[in-house]
Amino acid sequence: MATVGVLVAGLALACPAPAGAAPPATRWVSLGLLAGSAQPVGAMADYQWDVRPHAAWGVQVLAGSGPFAAGARYWHGSTTQGLGGLAGVADPAVRTGSLELLARARVVRWRNVELAATASGGRLAMTWDPGQLTVETGGGPVTVDFVPLHEWVAGGGMAVTVPLGRGWTWGIETERRLFALDTAHRIGNTVSFERTTFGDWNVRAALARGWDW
Repeated sequence: MATVGVLVAGLALACPAPAGAAPPATRWVSLGLLAGSAQPVGAMADYQWDVRPHAAWGVQVLAGSGPFAAGARYWHGSTTQGLGGLAGVADPAVRTGSLELLARARVVRWRNVELAATASGGRLAMTWDPGQLTVETGGGPVTVDFVPLHEWVAGGGMAVTVPLGRGWTWGIETERRLFALDTAHRIGNTVSFERTTFGDWNVRAALARGWDW
């Protein structure tokens, strides 16, 4: 009987553990720096926005386990909005900053490279610099106030992540975001006010440091 017991114990050690006994996925958290570009959609050119790509930066924190991750991101960019070529008046800068919640789900993994689908949603703030301008007209000076705007923003995209070793990762993210603004434009002799959906395209390089927990 002792010999049988030794054989059983040896077989148990030699045989691989069943699939259901796999260790749980490692949980991790990471802090990343973001740099890249943001580009307003072409429709914003109708309202004198500069819709060329412009530099942007941000930070993000993620926590995940297995193929899923969630976190938060701050993303900042700037462009300009024209005033119709008014003499002696510079186009004001438009600064955008968003605070968003993030969700990611891994789509495919090849060796150590991961491709994930991303989704985001949060609040977008727009401010103008200067916030007030005085324009000379035939009837006297007119003061124009650029009131800060706060709107909801949502987006989706893809992210590629590559490990660098010692907890560091590098990646590229692309995202399309949507937001709505109140607009006014002239149709004949009347001015039409409506809620219009706009958006932007974003490309980000991400350098992050992660820790298991």
